[in-house]
Amino acid sequence: MASVVWRAAPIVTQTVRQFSGGRTLRLVWALSLLPAIFAAIYLLRPGDVSPTEFLTTTYQELIVPTLLPIAVLLLATAAFGNELDDRTLLYLTLKPVSRLRIVLGKFVGTLLVGLPAVLVGLVATALVTSIGSGLTGAGGDWGAMQPVLLAMLGSAAAGTALIAAVFLAVSLIVPRALLVGIIYIFIWESLLGRFLPGIRNLSIRHYMLSIFSGLTDSPLAAFSGATPLREALITVAAVCVVAIAVATLRLRSMQLS
Repeated sequence: MASVVWRAAPIVTQTVRQFSGGRTLRLVWALSLLPAIFAAIYLLRPGDVSPTEFLTTTYQELIVPTLLPIAVLLLATAAFGNELDDRTLLYLTLKPVSRLRIVLGKFVGTLLVGLPAVLVGLVATALVTSIGSGLTGAGGDWGAMQPVLLAMLGSAAAGTALIAAVFLAVSLIVPRALLVGIIYIFIWESLLGRFLPGIRNLSIRHYMLSIFSGLTDSPLAAFSGATPLREALITVAAVCVVAIAVATLRLRSMQLS
């Protein structure tokens, strides 16, 4: 597997260059940094909400179900979508490169562009929120926030990989994959996934929050019905592998000429 990824390096580089300086990348960074603006607003009126509680709630109710999926969705659907729209994917597939290497190259390239934005956005939000420790008199709250932040980073990284893999495959199967993905995020993840237990356990949100809960012992991160950490990580890895396999098979069967 390592050798396959290494051989896909030129495609990774091409994918990163494809996004560099583009409107999609700027939008991804804007979505990732938006919670830091909300944190600044929180500083104006912190009330009785502790910084750790605010950070955890923002992650659980805003970042996980909405902002992070949309940010990664923009990149994942554009990785192949731009190639299809420009009709350049044909030239890529004509080269003596296996379809698996192409898919892995697009996947890794998407992660290299999306992960820094997602993780930097979380760190920036935590740093801004930590100023509230002095405003609320919770001077030691930053110490409590650090393990919560680390758990968020781990959960967000897993979620980014999962969303990227799934929607890379979807973009090769479904026309207008971006529109389909946005409908999925707002209806399945943000709405139905919150209230219906059966759907909740089949949502990306559920596994991200389960990983978050499993990586920290903070009671603020705990929720009923959480999947154990090991099982959640195995599920995420398995879905990523299946999605990459589906994308590879779809790419092999596509008529691009």
